[in-house]
Amino acid sequence: MTISPIVALFLIIISVLGLLFGGLYYIRPEKIVYRRIKASHWENADKDPKFKRWLDNEITTQINRTKRMGMMFVILEAIWLVLVLSLWQSS
Repeated sequence: MTISPIVALFLIIISVLGLLFGGLYYIRPEKIVYRRIKASHWENADKDPKFKRWLDNEITTQINRTKRMGMMFVILEAIWLVLVLSLWQSS
């Protein structure tokens, strides 16, 4: 199977961008999670200590999930990049 250089370059660029986003999700999951929390949640957490404990536990859970997702994304994109490079090199 042959692959044109333009298609190969496009697929390589997409794979590298996926690696970068996966790395961001793995290295800085707090930044990703904190951007998703609404301001009203922070206000309610200041007023209610029980809600604050729940919110802290939920943030910790989401940070762990985001970190795992980032590592999975890095692994999948690295495999995809190797496949694209080998296909491009063979053609």
